This record gives sequence, C-alpha cells and structure tokens, in this order.
Amino acid sequence: MSSNRFDSPLTPRRQLVVVVVAAALIGAVFAPIVYANANEPSGTVAVVEIEGPVNTALADDVENELAEVRNNGSVEAVVLKMDTGGGAPVASERMYKAVQRTSQQMPVIASVQAISASGGYYAMAPADDIYVLPTSTVGSIGLNAPAPRTTPPVQGPSGPDKAGGNEIQGWARQQTLADTFINAMMAERGDRFELSREEVAHADVYLGTKAVQNGFADEIGSLNEAIHEAATRAGISNYSVDTRETGPDGGLPFLVRTDRQVVAIHSNDPGYADVEPMGIAYVHWESVPHVDTIERFSEDSLPVEGTANAGAGGANATDDIAAARGGERS
Repeated sequence: MSSNRFDSPLTPRRQLVVVVVAAALIGAVFAPIVYANANEPSGTVAVVEIEGPVNTALADDVENELAEVRNNGSVEAVVLKMDTGGGAPVASERMYKAVQRTSQQMPVIASVQAISASGGYYAMAPADDIYVLPTSTVGSIGLNAPAPRTTPPVQGPSGPDKAGGNEIQGWARQQTLADTFINAMMAERGDRFELSREEVAHADVYLGTKAVQNGFADEIGSLNEAIHEAATRAGISNYSVDTRETGPDGGLPFLVRTDRQVVAIHSNDPGYADVEPMGIAYVHWESVPHVDTIERFSEDSLPVEGTANAGAGGANATDDIAAARGGERS
C-alpha cells in the first residue's frame, strides 16, 4: 500500500512551524498599517498669527479664523502667536471676544514673540496661559489719546445735539474706554496679577521674566513649548500643526507717531487719504516709531482725532497727549 506524505496528518511540531510562518506572514502584511495608524496625528493644534497693528482688517481675519477653528472637528487646541503693540479699541475688543469664545471650547495658549501690549494684551487675555520669552514685552493696560478740547458748535442748520464738544465730555469718554479695558483685564487675570487694580492701571510694560513674577504672564517658553502645552491640555500626543496667517499682506497699514498722536499709514507713498489719525487707541506708545514728517505731509498737516479740519485743535493744537490710565492724566 502506497502512502503520500502530504496525506499524513501534521505532527505537533509541524503544526507549530505552520503557525509561526503564518504569523510572520500576517505581521509582514499588517505591521506597516499598524505602524502608520499609530503614528498618524490624532488631532491638530492651530497656530493663529496675530501680528502688526490691531485694526479692522486684522480683527476680521482673527474672528474668521477662530470661528473656522471652533467648527473644525480635527482642531483640538489653539496657540495665539502674538506680536503686536496694539491699535484700535473696537478691533481689540472684537478679538478679545473671539478668543474668549474659543477658550470656552478648547485649550488656548498665547505665545508672545517680541511684544503683545495694550490692544494686543487685551486680545490674548482670555487665553488659558500666556507664554513669553525672557525679552518679550507685555502690559500697557491703558488708553492713548490726544487731550480733549472744547470745540465750537457746528455752524448752519443742525440738530439739537450738534452743539460742539467740551473737555469734560471728552475726558469722560476716554475714562470709560480706559475703564472698560482695565475691568476686562481684572476679570480675566485679576486672580493672577500680583498688583492692585491701581497699579495695573498705570499702563506699565514688563519684560518676560518680570511679567511671570507679577502675573502678567504665566510661563517662560518658546512657541514650540506653547504648542506642546496646548496639545497636552487637549490630550493629544501625536498632533499636526496648522499655521493660520491673519491681517493684510504687504505690511500695511503700519503705525507711526508724531508728537501729538499715533497715525496709521495705508501706503508706502502716502497721499492725504492714506494717513489715518488714531485719535483714541489701545497702543503701547513707545513701541510705535516716532517721525517728524510723513512723506509729503508734515505733522502740522495731520488732523487731530480724525477730523479733516481744525475742529478738535487741528494744525494749531498743542502737543499734549493724554494717556488715560485708570484716572491719571499725563
């Protein structure tokens, strides 16, 4: 009787060999897939760049980017890359509100590069933590504005409220804007500040190391460290980074200051319409470069408080600048 070795049952040893070979083959096929899945990002950290003068265009972009982030299921955390000396009050407050809404939904860490002061500090205050470099500048919680002046009534047909302006009303308006800023900062970081409200309202600025000591910042760290912290708080170990630029291209507008006020320049070769006086601003005064003239327009040609005529002092106004600092005038 003939026999075939393939018809004979497998011995236990042969069965073990078959199992080992099969396992090796399966591993060779599926290991790359398992490895790839293990190393795929489990979430995204969005880095939103907030740089340059705070104005309407920047606020528009920041609001849109943060709204998109909140509606993007893959984004687990946000880092605000800050580098601004401030700007317009309304734009600052709009960004503040957008950051506040985002921080209620996911971790938000602010990372200050060279500076985040005045309106920039306002915008990032709702972040869970503020990271700074040792040489970063933060603070300047206050208002810059020309000293209010009495203006004459409007000539000709007018309504009952067109009676001109006076210094008392002007100071009251500036004080309201200053208090709005200070109150918001105390609400956001009052439990971290090592300074009283009155001291915060002095509108001082601090380098990074000092800022961590007095509560104006939380940690000394780089942008990458801020990103890692945001990811850790979101519970993601493998993550991708999505960098989002905001603001207009080309570096415009940029801010300069005369002896009287801060102005926004909207062209590299500015005409009259390209020079926008910022009568009231949340801006760190010393971070804005000083100029004697602006191309074809001397400072005496610049209107005051956004008026084209001398209604608020005009070309003959003195050089007084009011920095509303929680009740102080300078």
